[in-house]
Amino acid sequence: MNSGVFPSIWRFFGLVAVQVLLLKQIGLSIDSAYFNVLLYPLFILLLPLQLSPNFMVLLGFAVGMAVDIFYASPGVHASAGAFSGFARSYIVGAFAPKGGYTSKEPVFTPAYVTWQTFIQGSAVFFFFHLFWFFSVDAFTFVFFNSIILKTMVSWGLTMVFVLLYAAMFNPKN
Repeated sequence: MNSGVFPSIWRFFGLVAVQVLLLKQIGLSIDSAYFNVLLYPLFILLLPLQLSPNFMVLLGFAVGMAVDIFYASPGVHASAGAFSGFARSYIVGAFAPKGGYTSKEPVFTPAYVTWQTFIQGSAVFFFFHLFWFFSVDAFTFVFFNSIILKTMVSWGLTMVFVLLYAAMFNPKN
């Protein structure tokens, strides 16, 4: 089995556990509709760059479904995860170096791209993920102002956790 698979498997279980056991509990204790830190999409963002987009959609759906089981939100996280799996190749591709990614950059992390590129790429990725999540959650654009407000507040909080994760764990594969 490829040694690049094991970090992704551990990341899947670790991020789902942190999301469910820690971040969900913090959100419930604060009891705010605007405190939503969604860290599990990092699994999708940190998948190998050479992975097939179809497989990324499937893995995004799987991680979203795993979170949905514990959040009692049937399909909302799965929908956002599948969307993020689809959009990831376009977003990461927009931040690719001039010649494109090679096998020297196996994942989109600060270890292989600059910190600035990682922050910009992950900021765009998480904005689209959160906007899709809150749009599907509301299921109507009548609440567009609320969707945008929730997206912006959650995006700011989530980016703090993303940067802490990237600095603490410095993922290289």
